Amino acid sequence: MISAVVLAAGESLRMKAPKQILPWGDKTVLETVVTRLLKCQYIDDEIIVVLGGNFEKISPIFSKYEDHRLKIVKNNDYKKGMLTSVWSGLNSLTKSSEYILFTLGDMPLIKIESFNELINFAINSKTTILAPIYHGKRGHPLIVHKSQIPDIFQLSGPGGLRTLLSKHPERVTLHEVSDEGIIIDIDTIEDYNIYLKKQQGDDSK
Repeated sequence: MISAVVLAAGESLRMKAPKQILPWGDKTVLETVVTRLLKCQYIDDEIIVVLGGNFEKISPIFSKYEDHRLKIVKNNDYKKGMLTSVWSGLNSLTKSSEYILFTLGDMPLIKIESFNELINFAINSKTTILAPIYHGKRGHPLIVHKSQIPDIFQLSGPGGLRTLLSKHPERVTLHEVSDEGIIIDIDTIEDYNIYLKKQQGDDSK
């Protein structure tokens, strides 16, 4: 019923190493995102991880994973914008999921409970497009009903899936969560150092 697409193709020009493979606890940043999705009770179809320019460096970290739902995809057009990664993910889905969850590979602070809460809300409310908010600020993941796929392939511009929300605000449901992680991504080495310490502090409690 639910598939997930992890958009990990974006590269930060402000970091020397691929941010997706920076250490995060006993895993990497990207692995943390993916393993949390693997533990979600509602994701029963596929988990597509879309990689871009650092495919050869990043893809080997998933060689030890045996979950049949997990699929690694290379987007050769990643330099043309985030939408190409969205399209690559959708083109790689082999099952007819009712909903698709889109999230970013540099957001390792989103809790499993938040993924489950949002998916459960989307299913039960029969939402067309669901976006979480934290203290009024919209974040990730984005959950989209399969009926929106044709419109996603018609999108253009640099805005990624934000363009879908701005073009069709009447289809969007906002759901408040208590998880600050939905608005925190790792874009700079400063971000990484700050939030890694926060994560380590949380884990030690």
